[in-house]
Amino acid sequence: MVLLKNGKIVSENKITESDILIEDGIIQKIEKNIDYSGETIDLKGNYVFPGFIDSHVHFRWGNPEKEDFLSGSEAAIAGGIVYAIDMPNNTPPVTTKEIFYKKMKEGNEKSKINLYFAYGVTENNYLENVEEAIFYKIFMVKSVGDLFISDYSKLREILDQNKIFAIHAEHKNVILENSKKYELNSFKNHCKIRSRESEIEAVKEVLEVLQKIDKESKNKPNVHFCHISVKEALDLIKNAKKTFKNVKVTVEVSPHHLFLNSKMAEDLKGCGKFNPPLREEADNLALLNGIIDGTVDVVATDHAPHLLNEKLNVVEKCPSGIPGIETLVPLIMNLVNEGKISIFDAYRVLSKNPSKIFKINNKIEIGNSANMTVVDMDKEYKISAKDFKSKAKFTPFEGKTVKGKPFATLVNGKIYIL
Repeated sequence: MVLLKNGKIVSENKITESDILIEDGIIQKIEKNIDYSGETIDLKGNYVFPGFIDSHVHFRWGNPEKEDFLSGSEAAIAGGIVYAIDMPNNTPPVTTKEIFYKKMKEGNEKSKINLYFAYGVTENNYLENVEEAIFYKIFMVKSVGDLFISDYSKLREILDQNKIFAIHAEHKNVILENSKKYELNSFKNHCKIRSRESEIEAVKEVLEVLQKIDKESKNKPNVHFCHISVKEALDLIKNAKKTFKNVKVTVEVSPHHLFLNSKMAEDLKGCGKFNPPLREEADNLALLNGIIDGTVDVVATDHAPHLLNEKLNVVEKCPSGIPGIETLVPLIMNLVNEGKISIFDAYRVLSKNPSKIFKINNKIEIGNSANMTVVDMDKEYKISAKDFKSKAKFTPFEGKTVKGKPFATLVNGKIYIL
C-alpha cells in the first residue's frame, strides 16, 4: 500500500484537498488526513488530475529508428500522459484485422502506459468491425498505402455507421490545385499548398454528408475532427454541434496550432513543418477562444517523431510532423498560469472530454485503477529537446520558458516521480 498525501484533486469546477490510499494499483480511500504509517509520498499541495489522455500519437510501429512503444510510452510518462491513442498510418498501414491485432499485441507488451489503437479506414474495409479499435481513422488526403479516401462520394456510406470516426480533414482537390500554383521550395509554400481552404472545404464536405445522415438515417455516428487549425473550420463545426440531433461531432486541436503561426515558417524550418501546416495569428486566437467557450473538446499532440537529420533537410525532403507528448502539459498549464484559460479548462481538454468521447475510465474514485497526473503549477523551466525521452530530439518550442510541469505520473498504480 502507498499513501499519497497533500494532493489537490481537480474535478469539474471543484478542487478538493485530499489524501489517496492505493493498494495493488487500486484506489482504496480518498479523504482528508488518512491515518496510515506505511509508505507515504508527499504530493506537496500539487494538483491531481484524472490521468491525462493524448488521443493522437504516432509511436511509429514499423519504424523503430524514429520511435517505438517503449520510447513513446516513456516520453508519455515524462509528459504526464497516462493514456494514448496510436494512429494506424504505419509501415504497414493498419487496415486489416491481422495487422491490427499484431500491432496491438506488441504495443500492449512493450508500452508502459495505457495504450489504445485506431483502425485505418479504406474504401474497401470500411464495413469491418474491429472490437478493440478505439476508433476508426479516415484520411482525406494520401497517407500510407491505401489508407485514405480518394472518392469522397463514398463518405456517406462510410460514415453512416454506429462507430466513432476520427478524420484528418484536408481536401485533396484543393491541395492538388495549389500544388500547380506553388512550388514546394520554401516552408512558407508548404503552408500555401496545404492552404486553409483545404481544411475548410474538407470539413464542409464531411459536414454536408453528416447533415444528411443526421436527418435521414437511424445510425448515430460520432465524428471527431483531428487537429483543426483554422477559425472558419472551427466555426463550421461549432454550428454543426448546435444543429445536429443524432450525429455527434467533436473536435481536437494541437498545441502547435495554438502557439505557432506561418510568420515563423522560415525561422522554424523543419521544426515547423507538419500537416495541417502553420496558420495565422488570428487562428491561434480562435483556437484558444474555442477552448474557453467549449467548442474545442480535446487538445492532443499529433506526436509525430522523425530523425533529426530528416527534419534538417530542405523542405521537399523534410517529413511533416513534430514530437509533442512531452510538451503538451507544460504548454497548457502555462496558459493557465498566464490566466488565458482556467485550470478547469485544462482538466476538460486533457482529461474529462477525451475520457468521455473515447470511453476511457480514468476517474479518481474508490475501486478504480490509480491512473493520475500530478502537476506542479509553480514549477518553471525551459523546454529543451535534449531532455526528451522520445527518440525525436527537436521541438519548435526549444528554449521556451513555461510554468507548470508534471510532478508525477501514475499508471495503474505504478508511480513515476518526475
